Amino acid sequence: MRGIIIFLLFCFLGLCCQAQKPVMHLDSINPVIRYDSHGDSIRKYFSSTYFNYENSRSKNKNVLIAAFYSNKLAVNYRQALQKIPKLKEYGNPGSQSYIQMIDGYAGKYAIPIFDSSGIIITVNGINPKNVGQYQFRVIEDKQKVVLPWSKPKLFCRAYLMTKIADPDKEDELSAYLGQFKAAYGTALTFQVRKISTPDSINASVTAYWVKWRPRVVGVFTFSQLPDFLSIFKKQWTSPLENPNQADWSKDTVLKLKKDFSYNENNLIFYLDDIIKSKSIIEYNLVNGKDSTGWTVNDFDFNLVWLKNLSPGKYRLKIRYSVQRDNICTYAFTIQAAWYQTVWAKAALSLLGILATGFLLLLWRSGKQAEKLKEQRISKQLVQTELKSIRSQFNPHFVFNALSSIQGLITKNDPQNASKYLIEFSNLMRDSLKASDKEFVSISTEIKILESYLALEKLRFGFYYQIKVDGQIDASALEIPALFLQPLVENAVKHGISALQKDGQLFVLFDKLNNDMVVSINDNGKGFYKNNSSNGFGLQLTKERIKLLNQTLNDQHIELFMKRTDNITKVIIHFKNWLI
Repeated sequence: MRGIIIFLLFCFLGLCCQAQKPVMHLDSINPVIRYDSHGDSIRKYFSSTYFNYENSRSKNKNVLIAAFYSNKLAVNYRQALQKIPKLKEYGNPGSQSYIQMIDGYAGKYAIPIFDSSGIIITVNGINPKNVGQYQFRVIEDKQKVVLPWSKPKLFCRAYLMTKIADPDKEDELSAYLGQFKAAYGTALTFQVRKISTPDSINASVTAYWVKWRPRVVGVFTFSQLPDFLSIFKKQWTSPLENPNQADWSKDTVLKLKKDFSYNENNLIFYLDDIIKSKSIIEYNLVNGKDSTGWTVNDFDFNLVWLKNLSPGKYRLKIRYSVQRDNICTYAFTIQAAWYQTVWAKAALSLLGILATGFLLLLWRSGKQAEKLKEQRISKQLVQTELKSIRSQFNPHFVFNALSSIQGLITKNDPQNASKYLIEFSNLMRDSLKASDKEFVSISTEIKILESYLALEKLRFGFYYQIKVDGQIDASALEIPALFLQPLVENAVKHGISALQKDGQLFVLFDKLNNDMVVSINDNGKGFYKNNSSNGFGLQLTKERIKLLNQTLNDQHIELFMKRTDNITKVIIHFKNWLI
């Protein structure tokens, strides 16, 4: 068991070591290098470094080693040693001359590599004809040989015009050593020698894979745009225009400010690196529990522009997409204006609620007034209709009374006719008094009924009785004026008039819980159910009930008729009348 564990441990260590080995593509040429005939694609995607090119008149020139690496992310090419001191550890002290391009690092020290694309190495001066004279190797961290001395196998177009292989002819091809990748914190040194002088290195260059994260060197507000534009101009000034240009990242206009006022909410965070693709920069703005998430930058330059920030405490996290584990965090605060404070917002919210409540109250009051006005108008219309209906009762009653008087005169009964006229005048006086009122007491209504029934009794001789429940206060409780008279008249004219002295009529006022039930019972011939008229007075009463129910709030009047045991009953149900 112990042996198995030791074996597995060695296998694991072996895998780890294998994983740390540099990746070397030696058998194929990078497509950009292979198919670019004019150098446009190379300049678009790569920076370049050239080393060991002797610019002399001697015909015995050393070969020129060339390095191509990604240009999407770079530190200031002229201040690389100050920013990454580790590069000095991998110098080439034996080298005699070098060329530093505008957008590349000097090959005298190690070239910093920031992404996984690695570095491509070519050598001017080696072509298919003289390749047998040269070898190259790769050394890791100046100690470990990861690729022993080998002969170049591939060739590509020479990117830089040189005359090395043949002093009288430009080099058309250069040796393509390969594309190399290593872990961060690792350096690879590429050396070229002549086989005839194995102890002498003709050309060498070193690449160092750097762990790198963004660094904010200045923060600009919208009012500081002139300062921002000045430093932006200095950064992108070509060394050809100003060979002695100082490190722009140390300019005095660059200030790291942490606290900003409420109106300084558009901020530009300036970074100390060269960016040529916006996809390189990713940022995440954190405000408490709120976060934008990692977002690709909006610009192809080394800046992050945040706009319209609300007051609060923020943490701006910035990383390069080629090294997402290395994150820069910049904390800052946007102060709130007085009206943006919690107390101000609470006060404004309270005022808003009060104003809204006041406006709502005004609106409801207006609606209520409008509703009351509509109800008042509606009630006035209903009352007008009720008065109109009540006014129709009088001529209807008068016509019937005069018909009765005419009948007595025709019968040559002047004594009863005179008595009838006296009773009729009393009835007219009482009914005229009641007609001016919307409601009258039950006792007043009964008095009118008594006067009317006394008149009709003179003519027909029937028996009648009006009875009020003892629990009903007839003098205090009111009902609509002249409400029962048309119904009683209908019972007399269409019910008991034909029976003469055998006719019987009962008007009963009964209490039923909070309701009052008035029934008008007669022993007349009854009515037909399919008869929709049942007398003019009855139709007017039904219409009057319909209108009254529109004006009553918690009270209601219902009227229905039935015939039981040869008795016709007209029942008026006054609901909630005794509350």
